[in-house]
Amino acid sequence: MGNMNSLEFTTKIEHGVIHLPKEFEEYENAVARVKVTLETTEDKQAKKDRLFAAFEKLAEANPFADIENPVEWQRKLRDEWE
Repeated sequence: MGNMNSLEFTTKIEHGVIHLPKEFEEYENAVARVKVTLETTEDKQAKKDRLFAAFEKLAEANPFADIENPVEWQRKLRDEWE
């Protein structure tokens, strides 16, 4: 093996492609040995669980319970925008 340079950066893998940051553009089209270390992120089920918990909390709070006439309330909101 010849001389090796080591690069380290964080990026997102998009459709199987890893893009080099601009500061490493001199290595564009170079041959590389790649080792990927994935950052731990919340898995999809945990995200769903967190989202459903937020919706349940919102439903319990019932923020629109005091609105007697929803159409009139919405009209007043729109008037504030203009």
